[in-house]
Parts: sequence; structure tokens; C-alpha cells
Amino acid sequence: MKNSRRDFLKRTTVGALSLGVLDAELLRAAEQPTQSVPQVFAPKSLKPSTFAMDGISKKTMEEHHKLYVGYVTKSNEILDALKSVDLSKANQTYSALRALKVELTFAIGGVKNHEIYFDHLGGKGGKPEGRLLDQIVKDFGSYESWEKDLKATGLAARGWVWLAYDADRGTLFNYLGDAQNTFPIWNAVPILALDTYEHAYFLDYATDRKSYIEAFMRNLDWKVVEQRFAQIPNLK
Repeated sequence: MKNSRRDFLKRTTVGALSLGVLDAELLRAAEQPTQSVPQVFAPKSLKPSTFAMDGISKKTMEEHHKLYVGYVTKSNEILDALKSVDLSKANQTYSALRALKVELTFAIGGVKNHEIYFDHLGGKGGKPEGRLLDQIVKDFGSYESWEKDLKATGLAARGWVWLAYDADRGTLFNYLGDAQNTFPIWNAVPILALDTYEHAYFLDYATDRKSYIEAFMRNLDWKVVEQRFAQIPNLK
């Protein structure tokens, strides 16, 4: 492994998790992937359609994808480090096991959130159809009410918004998370992910997040979201 385990642990301390430092670290990881780490996670390529979108530039998508690749690399690096951690020294105040497993949730969250996000971009917006639209109307009163709530949640979030299906209650809800690992509800399946970190839109919109969210909606591929919804086990 290129970096020592001690150096890696230093980089996973709480103080290193500011957005700017984290993004810089992930970009370095993307540009210099650790070849010795088993590919437990393998990065997915962007679809060609994501380079020809209304209001989200090719440059933004390329730079955003580099961050995602960094999350993939770091997930594999942490999983590799866990193989040699001393379990007898586990401690809730500080231990290598705790540090690695906490940061693993952040890294894997970054992988999965971005895969949902990139997967359903490159469409033509509009509205969903069929059972998903019926569920949205049932749970929000109308598609318009759902969209208004999603956009408002996007302005309130510091990291992510997910439209997710609560398998226990049988309902959809727009959940808010402030970091990659703060998806808040157990047994709720995300079918749509809106990245509200600045790196998702700053090159195109500076601080105008509202216009970015509008562009996100114009480029949604609802067929992908409908397929995710249809694949949820035991839909009520």
C-alpha cells in the first residue's frame, strides 16, 4: 500500500473531514488509485447522456465523477486496512477499529449515493408514470406537491436529499441528510438522490443552488427511478 497505515488513520480523524479537505483527498485518491487493494467496489463510468445535459456541464460531471471514484478507492482502502486491525484494542473513545468503521460508513455512503445520482441523470425530466406516480400522489396529494417538497428539502439540506420508500409504513418520503453517512431511516429504500453539496453545482451556478435543483429536475430519467421503485421487495 502506498501510504502507511498510520498516515491513513491520521487522514480519517474528525479534523480532516471539512468539505474542502475531503474533496481534495478524494480527488488525489481518484487520480492515484491504490492498485494493491482488492476491488471490493469497482467504479462505474458515467453514461454518455450525462455529458449532454440541460444546465449541468460536462466539466461539472467529470469533476464530480472524480470525487465518486475517490470514494470507491477509499472504501476499498479501509476494507483492506480492517483485515489487519487489532480487535483486542477496540475502544469507544478511540481505536483503529472504531476510526476505520466510522469512516467506512462515510466512504461507502459516498459510493452508493453517487451511483444512484449519476444513474438517473441524462433523462428529459417531466413526470413519472404508472405505479410510482400513483404512490407519489397517494403520499403527497399530487406530483406538484411532491416536487415542491423535494425542492424545498434540497434548499434545506447540507449534503443530500433522498426520495425513499419506507418498507414498514408503505410510504414515500423526501428524507434529508447532511453527510454521506446520515441517511436517517432504517428499512427505507432510496430511489432518487439529489446531491446538494457545492461540488455538484458550483462550477455552473456558483451559490445559486435553486437553479441547480431546477436543472437536476430537467435532466431526471424517470424510467430509472421507476425501475428502482419496482425492484423494491414486498411493495405494499
